[in-house]
Amino acid sequence: MRAQMLRLLGMMALALVVVFTAISALYEEYSSGPDDYMISATQLAQALQHSETPLAQSYPLDAVHFPAELMSRLQAGATVGLDDGSQQVRFYRLSDQRILEIGPFDQQAPESITQWRLLFIGSILLVLLLLIWPMFRDLNRLQTLAIRFSKRPFRMPAPSNRRSTIYPLAETFRRVSNIVLGYCQMNQDLARTIAHEIRTPLARVKFQLALDDKGAESKQVITRAVGDIEQLVDKYLSFSRVEIHEEFITRKRVCLESFFDDLASSLETHCPELELGYYFPDGEAWFEPDTLAIAIQNLVTNARKYAHNRVDLRFDSSERHCRLTVDDNGPGLAGDALELTDAFTRSATDDQGYGLGLYIVKKVMMWHDGELKLGRSPTLGGTRATLSWPNTP
Repeated sequence: MRAQMLRLLGMMALALVVVFTAISALYEEYSSGPDDYMISATQLAQALQHSETPLAQSYPLDAVHFPAELMSRLQAGATVGLDDGSQQVRFYRLSDQRILEIGPFDQQAPESITQWRLLFIGSILLVLLLLIWPMFRDLNRLQTLAIRFSKRPFRMPAPSNRRSTIYPLAETFRRVSNIVLGYCQMNQDLARTIAHEIRTPLARVKFQLALDDKGAESKQVITRAVGDIEQLVDKYLSFSRVEIHEEFITRKRVCLESFFDDLASSLETHCPELELGYYFPDGEAWFEPDTLAIAIQNLVTNARKYAHNRVDLRFDSSERHCRLTVDDNGPGLAGDALELTDAFTRSATDDQGYGLGLYIVKKVMMWHDGELKLGRSPTLGGTRATLSWPNTP
């Protein structure tokens, strides 16, 4: 905001210089006549003291040749002053058909008014600075609040200075931000309420299953349905956190070995039927481990539905970028791969998912200033999901 204020002051200063110079030029053009000279009493006294010739002499009219314009002025009764080229001026007047010459007089150089122009422009700029500084100060505060709100929504305080120039803007921003915050909180409360209401009967069903002695096939069907509902709840909660920006990304330096050890423990619990391969270098990289783990779990869960038996996770990093690929040995993607990253969008062949997994992955990559790409795996022949982001804090 300070840069914008300095740029505005610079433009105002340039405009003042241009306007003041134009006004001065117009004033000098129209305030003094052509070839008009003036002498002071001091010049007259100096000429009387040092002049070796008479100050006034007369010549016959035909002895001096003047241009037609000057002659017409002399005949009209005007006194004409001419500079002889040596910083001296002589005055001529027509009297009784004779030319009266008066002088020479030392010509004083015109007083420079540059410093007065600079003083005037500086004063105007100082006044403008005093007038616009409060506005830019309040705009800077509002900008700071807007940046904080974009990172983590909070209830915006009321503007303290009602006399501020931008008070209507600040008050409107406060009202809109509080409305947005209300919607975010309502969305979050709704997600938690739905999750609670679904999980309560689920717990009762699981408890009843443990008590009842039913056939193995019926138990298997009910257990699978309960697992699907639990997975839906987890997906919806992750989706809700992504949508309202509840989890804010702060990248940190993470040990790759520790991260993949924890990730392997979690994935092997959720996907025991898959053969998972982990390939990563020694060292550290910059990312947010919790949200990246959520993204990888969603990718592996998606791959689990189509892969025959194997999923490989490969991590590569350089000084500038990180790259993570998830490959499976399934049939590969259909033609609607790009559309699958939208919320609640499922593949035409998917009758098990909820359309949230890849959307959550895309959101996590957006928070990392990275991107998600989907394509064919060159190693396993199925689908390859590629996550890439800057290897910076």
